[in-house]
Amino acid sequence: MHNKIKKYQTRKYLSKGFTLIELLVVIAIIGTLASIVMVSINDVRARSRDDRRVADMKAFRDALAMYQIQNIAYPDEPAGAPITGTDTLSQELISERLLSGPIVDPTNTGQYIYTYQSVSNGASYVIKFCLETSSLKGYTQDCNNQITP
Repeated sequence: MHNKIKKYQTRKYLSKGFTLIELLVVIAIIGTLASIVMVSINDVRARSRDDRRVADMKAFRDALAMYQIQNIAYPDEPAGAPITGTDTLSQELISERLLSGPIVDPTNTGQYIYTYQSVSNGASYVIKFCLETSSLKGYTQDCNNQITP
């Protein structure tokens, strides 16, 4: 009788824990879910940066429109220049209170910079910018996006 109780107690204690395979399966599931969440978060961040880029372009376009009204022409920059926030054009628009502050690409590295170029001696302009996603209607996931008056 004593042996039967001992065997029962041994089985009872052994069946309380998880097996190694069960633990590995749970870890694999958690790892898969974590990677899916990380990919989703990165995509949301990229879309957020693209939204900001388009909003920056609209603010810059509005500032340039007010500049053109005051000065009869757009700022002259025939070769094209990066918009860094500390560039001459940005500083002029800020000093004339046409922009509230510097406008710079959210990443501002590599290909992700804004550029301004005047056309036809200040009669028009082209601002070029890059997007990371194709989530915005009317824009593409590359550096072929531009804003004109």
